[in-house]
Amino acid sequence: MAGFSDIVIVYNPNSTGDSKAMAFELRKTLRKQLADIPIECVPTEFAGHARELACQVAKDKKHPLIVSSSGDGGYNEVVNGIMDAGKTSAVSAVLPAGNANDHSRTMQKHPLADEIIKGKITHLDLIKVTVNSGKNIKFYHAHSYAGLGLTPVIGAELNRHDLNRFNEILLSLKTFSKFKPFKIRHRGKLLKLDSLLFGNINQMAKVLTISPTNRPQDGLFEVVTFPSSTKRNLIKKLVKAAVSNLSTTKRFSSYKFEVPKKIPMQLDGEIIEIPAGSSVQIESAHKVLATVI
Repeated sequence: MAGFSDIVIVYNPNSTGDSKAMAFELRKTLRKQLADIPIECVPTEFAGHARELACQVAKDKKHPLIVSSSGDGGYNEVVNGIMDAGKTSAVSAVLPAGNANDHSRTMQKHPLADEIIKGKITHLDLIKVTVNSGKNIKFYHAHSYAGLGLTPVIGAELNRHDLNRFNEILLSLKTFSKFKPFKIRHRGKLLKLDSLLFGNINQMAKVLTISPTNRPQDGLFEVVTFPSSTKRNLIKKLVKAAVSNLSTTKRFSSYKFEVPKKIPMQLDGEIIEIPAGSSVQIESAHKVLATVI
């Protein structure tokens, strides 16, 4: 048994899903079996609040379990909050309560309440993103993926809909029609790309396969690139991605590039802005996330 000192369930009261109801239902279930552990449900009040809450709980409590009743974006905040706290004994978990539940879908095989009661802790890799703008350095973590360009944009769009293979292709093509390529500098070469994706799990956007095998504990991440091409060739890639899997180029523990122009980047669906001229370092943070799955 993990012997948690506290269990804190963070939820968004304004969520379009059942975040609040699911949080309180989980607390009710856990109290029946873990009566000696303080269990509370804590609402968020603004964007980024879950990160602040998780950081404070991780610092203040002896051995807390911090559960995010959310989708991948809300869980991203909790994970980053725990990382912000530095060296702690905090443990994370996600109760899937959003549109995008890629992490829980690929990692969780049993009901979360059962796994919490068992108390078995697993350590997973994270994708660490360091953005050096020349003026300051910022650190971020992603539990599932980080990406620029088309693929993460499509992923965000797909997560807003109930999918089958047919409408997934249609949505991908619709998103593609509004898209423009971007440039990065990697190993001294200027590359024009349609998509650059770093994956820590093997699926995103419900059914989009990044890799045939899920390996979130080996110190490596998948790198998928779509070099800028004709619309016809890109459409072929999008259709293949929707019905089969993305073409993974290589697996890395570290990948560095620069961006000539300002560009958005998605981390588990959350958007950050990378300033023009920034250097970006992507690293596998090996088994830094203690979690219950």
